[in-house]
Amino acid sequence: MASSEPSKSSPPSAGPAADCPPGSTASCPLKPKPTPPKKCTLTSETFATSPANRARTKVGVGEEVTITVAPAAAASWTVAGGGKVSPASGTKTTFTAGPTAGTSTVTATCPDGCACTITFTVVEPTNWTMKRAPGTNLRHTQTKPDCGWQAAVRVHPNDVNFYRVEIREQDSSAVASGCFAEFIGIKHGNYPAPDFASGFFGITMTNHTDADGSLANLVDNIYSGISALTAAESAPPFTDGSMSFPINWQWRVGTSAPKNFPTVQQTHVVTADGKCVSSKGGNSEQNLFSDPTSTP
Repeated sequence: MASSEPSKSSPPSAGPAADCPPGSTASCPLKPKPTPPKKCTLTSETFATSPANRARTKVGVGEEVTITVAPAAAASWTVAGGGKVSPASGTKTTFTAGPTAGTSTVTATCPDGCACTITFTVVEPTNWTMKRAPGTNLRHTQTKPDCGWQAAVRVHPNDVNFYRVEIREQDSSAVASGCFAEFIGIKHGNYPAPDFASGFFGITMTNHTDADGSLANLVDNIYSGISALTAAESAPPFTDGSMSFPINWQWRVGTSAPKNFPTVQQTHVVTADGKCVSSKGGNSEQNLFSDPTSTP
């Protein structure tokens, strides 16, 4: 015999108390879970192949970096904190660092609502150093205590590439004593007005090394000259003396205002035994009066 008891149906699903109206004791339906935000990622690659780490986010002023969004989408690109991006839309853009130090954040906003960022630390040149140019000789006149050399100029720090930077040297006056006293006040460069500075020299992207930094496109000539006193002497004891110049170099990116490097000293020292030492940019070269005549 069939049961006359009415059939029972399952109760509606109940959500947590927080999903129900305040004070309600009745079951209430579950609220739909929110859709998780869409995600994207950015990868970067510097134009410069040296330093070796092309994914680095520390870059030199003016450096260029390709940035790619994944998943691939026609993103809109913006930058905050300095520098620029181009193009303003697409799956890739080029970030160009500005001419001053700071941090720059690039954002990609995708059509599906994703947004992701990458932040770059932009650094300025801090100093420069010199080494004797490869394959060059010293400059010297046998029987005279003179000395000179040709220098290759490196810009630092080494962990970025300064290929968008230009550098120049400003003129300065000699401080001298002893056999060099006649040179007091002379200009070491005799650069023209109105800036009294050399022209600007560039830096080639491929001339960077992790060990030595960014190589400028110039060879600097450093030379002591021969004073009237030592010109009249051909054997020790020579009249000793010293001469120095405060060397001021500047750098810029594009048409930005030049900025100063720290001042360094260029020095020339002659000793009574006929030795001459010329120093600049952290490097020194020397010879004796009796060494054979040579040219760079």
